[in-house]
Amino acid sequence: MLIAGSVMLAVAIASAPPMPPFDDNPTTTLAPTIQPVVIFATSLASGVAWTADYGNPKSTAFNTLATAISTNITTVYSNSQGQFGSAPLSTIINAFTQNQNGVNFYAELIYPDTSATTTSVTNALSSLGYTTNAFTSSTSQCTGLIPPVQPVTSNPSGSSTNAPVTTGTTAPMHLGAYCDASSTALRNIFLVDVSVPIIGTLDDKLSKISNYLNNAASLVNLDQNSDWNGQEFRLVVYGGNEPTPMGRARSQQSWSSIVAKLNSSIVNPTNADGHQMTDALRYVYNNYRPELGVAGNIIVVGDGFDFDESQSAVPIANALKSQFYFSLGIILMSTSQAQQGVVQPLSSDFSHFYPVDNVDYLMNPAVLQTQAQWICSAFYPTAAPPTPPPTRLPLVTTDYIGTTTNSGVRTTVNPLFPPIASCRQNVLFLIDQSQTLLLNGYVSAIQFARNSATSLAGYNSQTTFAYIVFNGVIIQESNGYTDLQTFTNSISNVPQSVGTSDATVGFKEALNFIQTKSQYSDDSVTSFLYYITDGSDYNNVIPNLANTTLTIRSQLQTEIIGIDLIETAQSKANVQNAIQYGVYDGNTPSIYVGVSQPSDALDSNFLNSTNYMLTCKDFSNCYTGLTFVIETSQAEGTQLVDVQTRAVLNILSYYQAMISPFKMSVSLIYFSSPDNLVPNQSGQSAVLLDHVTDGASAINTLNTTNLPLGAASDLQLGFSMTADNLRSGYLQNNNLVVFFARGQYEKLSNCCPDPTADASAVRQMATVQGVVIGPYSSKDQLDSLTGSNSIDANAIIGTSPLDVSAENTPNNRATVAKQISDAVLPTINSFLSNQYCPGIPQFVNPPCEDPIDTLILLHADDRNNWNSILNFTANQLIPDLLGSTGATSARALTSSTPVNFAIASYYYLDVVIHADFTYLLSPSDYQNLINSIVFRETKGTATLSTAYKKAIEIFQDGRPFASKNLILITDTMDISDMENAFSEHDAMVQLVGGYTSALTINTNTIPGADYQINVKAGQLNANNRYSVRQLANSLTQHTCTYLPLQPPTQPSTPPMPTLPGPIPVVKARNVWPDLTILIDTSSSSDNPMTDVFFEKMRVFLDILLIKYSIGEKGTRVTLATFDGETVQYSCKFVQVNNYYDLSACRNEQFSLFSRSHQNYRNIAKTLSDVRQNIYENTTSGYRSLNENFLLLFTLGS
Repeated sequence: MLIAGSVMLAVAIASAPPMPPFDDNPTTTLAPTIQPVVIFATSLASGVAWTADYGNPKSTAFNTLATAISTNITTVYSNSQGQFGSAPLSTIINAFTQNQNGVNFYAELIYPDTSATTTSVTNALSSLGYTTNAFTSSTSQCTGLIPPVQPVTSNPSGSSTNAPVTTGTTAPMHLGAYCDASSTALRNIFLVDVSVPIIGTLDDKLSKISNYLNNAASLVNLDQNSDWNGQEFRLVVYGGNEPTPMGRARSQQSWSSIVAKLNSSIVNPTNADGHQMTDALRYVYNNYRPELGVAGNIIVVGDGFDFDESQSAVPIANALKSQFYFSLGIILMSTSQAQQGVVQPLSSDFSHFYPVDNVDYLMNPAVLQTQAQWICSAFYPTAAPPTPPPTRLPLVTTDYIGTTTNSGVRTTVNPLFPPIASCRQNVLFLIDQSQTLLLNGYVSAIQFARNSATSLAGYNSQTTFAYIVFNGVIIQESNGYTDLQTFTNSISNVPQSVGTSDATVGFKEALNFIQTKSQYSDDSVTSFLYYITDGSDYNNVIPNLANTTLTIRSQLQTEIIGIDLIETAQSKANVQNAIQYGVYDGNTPSIYVGVSQPSDALDSNFLNSTNYMLTCKDFSNCYTGLTFVIETSQAEGTQLVDVQTRAVLNILSYYQAMISPFKMSVSLIYFSSPDNLVPNQSGQSAVLLDHVTDGASAINTLNTTNLPLGAASDLQLGFSMTADNLRSGYLQNNNLVVFFARGQYEKLSNCCPDPTADASAVRQMATVQGVVIGPYSSKDQLDSLTGSNSIDANAIIGTSPLDVSAENTPNNRATVAKQISDAVLPTINSFLSNQYCPGIPQFVNPPCEDPIDTLILLHADDRNNWNSILNFTANQLIPDLLGSTGATSARALTSSTPVNFAIASYYYLDVVIHADFTYLLSPSDYQNLINSIVFRETKGTATLSTAYKKAIEIFQDGRPFASKNLILITDTMDISDMENAFSEHDAMVQLVGGYTSALTINTNTIPGADYQINVKAGQLNANNRYSVRQLANSLTQHTCTYLPLQPPTQPSTPPMPTLPGPIPVVKARNVWPDLTILIDTSSSSDNPMTDVFFEKMRVFLDILLIKYSIGEKGTRVTLATFDGETVQYSCKFVQVNNYYDLSACRNEQFSLFSRSHQNYRNIAKTLSDVRQNIYENTTSGYRSLNENFLLLFTLGS
């Protein structure tokens, strides 16, 4: 996980797992278990000039700087004479990020003992001049360094008459403050969205917002112990129901007590999920008037935006900004680009709008600094002068978005152990006691099992073991899975029996044993099956193992390791076929290892390397994107383009079996320049292969395509096309780009723009390997652009001309291409072998945050496919679309939920609607509904055109502001309906807009699909958990495309007049009474007046007084608070001559914070004071001939 400030992100920075620690001297002794101390450090190396190559761990610049820092750290320990404790065993620099004062680096230091602490590491690195934070947790490492405080923009002031009121001497800046508002008359209003979040729980969200708000005053240098000096913070919550004021504070103590009341039982007891940001802004407009000389600032902490209020939000926000001169800053916790586009214009300017992914980012130092500057630079009640174009502080993160090998987080206790040490295992040894193995190797087989068990138990003491020994029958098996000691004692006493081996006997028994005695269904336990054999198959039974082996790999989620003790070409083929080695179907892949003679299996290096191949459950699937980029410029010419093409074909043939869904996709891009030597012809650059997962198809397409020559070498175009292609890949864990080019680039002399920025973007998304080929080349420039040591194909080709013939010529094209591909293959193999992928991915995070009405359209001709489709839709797709929070919620969906569903199935000229958009069920109810849909055989052709036509009607029940997106899942598409389906889909898009995604089983083309993925039936099986999750994630990411039908543009509503609120419309009557209202503000321990109670009284008065006609010919009001012996008048009769006077009285003068309060009340004394100062005082405005009512609200007797 990534941490920024004190908050958690979604990307990991972790050290690469070490390579197997091979020893030069083989030994069978288990490596000692040490418990090193790992310290993670985040440091700043000042004065180092940043270069983009520091962002690429593969670059020479990265390695040079990392080596220098590691050397410095080693040196300081060696020269410290033990001052900082033991020296580190290993120092690994994981990443660099840019800092305005130098370069941040993130190090992992492994120490031999507990003398290393975070304090000692901080001291050691600080002595080198590296400002350092040290942690014991890898997730905490990424806290990062807070950037230097930036200067605060001075408060705008239009004229001297409206200058800010100075409240006193500026307080000294205390630790953590970004700017100083302690001498400024200030009113700061927080509007906080308390609706149920899309991600996480409401209480967790409110807790984090409370923490954020509680620190707000300290960040602008307000006193933490005594009353503030003319500053006031107000809190209004919205989204749970109507906007509700929570209180006003003029001290940190009061503010903390207000913020502490942010819990769901108070602010959102009904679990409402609407946002109503416009209502919150309207509340401020109606109730909070600006005061001359007091800076007014509004900060909205929003968790989303309801699109149905977008029209009314603009005039209210404009009135607050242009008429009341409030500063309006908005923090929007949403990844929705559509919401950000609507909300940003509501803020004061670009720099007053800060979008973040979720509530975890609120405590990010950049967000805190930004909101502090909003407060310190709040506008006064006058127009702000012109200012330079604003900027926004970037989030403080250490997020390196590049894809590198070994990027997963390892959770092993000991960093020197292999990845398998991080999980418990059930290990079953299936040992072939064939006649040939009894003659040579059976004893080694037993000993290998014992050694392997001992080694695995040393990594994880909870691992258990079992065995089955067989030939034509089961010789002996253990009584379930046992501990190491029991296992080793028992397997040593297995009797020997001569017989011909029958692999089907052993594998069937292994399947039954795992199914009945292992914990294969427990996600925390990994099941292994070691098949130890000499590969003999005299009865030719191995072809009969296919279904048994597949069941073990899929349903039983077991990784099979084939150990070939006497490897020959035939035995290798037999063992690999038995364990389905090299089958990439999304199920647990198998491992094959072989030795020439049985005794070689007892070598510790063999054992160690085999252990490093093992992976914990669901951590063995790496889906790789392999991209080839070929330069087809005129300078390369047809011969060199042909050599590049042949080299790529060789590589594709080498990996053909691996090119498959969920294992490897291939893309091929060719580029020259936008211009062509042939006039009136378009550019000669394109994507030929776009994430293709069929090896034979990729080879055939490239074989039959004649790549045309373009003009110059537009490297910028090549890199930009590559970057776009990488971004379009949704499923790949890791990406490798092989970039063929001349590399020569001189600005302006080469026709084309500078490729540096686009090359950097590619390096951030993939590992890049350059191949320099062609005349007028520059290896140094290609090295710099790719961040690699480019393979010099020109040196391989030599100086002799290429021959057209492919036979009997040393430098012919085929031979040269073979040599080049042979030079590239080790790089690819190294990349693949060093990948470390995090198994089954999580649901898409964040989930859809835009309003998407999703119609799920289902069909299957085959009953088994139908069951797989229903299971996938209910248990993968629905939860993925709702996100981890929404999927587990028992709440029914609402019109405010981002994703709403309709579900239908289609047949021949018929569509059955199972749920339309008005159902609004809970997630579990949708899942139950889907699982209950009965298979219906289609009589005739399944007409997709009819379904598209019906979809228009179904979408009419959706939300007017939502995107109308369709997900089609089917196993058929009849060619006879193709044309009609295209036509009906076009009509649907024209009428409702939207985006169409299709998941098909063995079906190539779907009319109208914006995105389609075609799979085999087995890849939709529920047991193939990796592939079904990848498919669900891919469909979800595409379905979250917000493409609503654009309505005609409506003229904006003119801003409302500058009023404190609407003048109430009241019923006419002849006589209006005068009112005296007294509010008890005593602070007695039994029933004190609190901030919340006071705000509720204010709301009550709003409701009460709006019923009266205020003025000299209507009602006049006296409003006062009392406690102890004191009565404080907010306004008297004579001061309330119209509704605006009353509004100013109840919103500004009527305050709980204007004085301290006694813990008792003297009502008799209060009434006496009112009689003397109101009813008997001729200057109070009391009208004795009018009806007069006195309303006294008290908290006790």
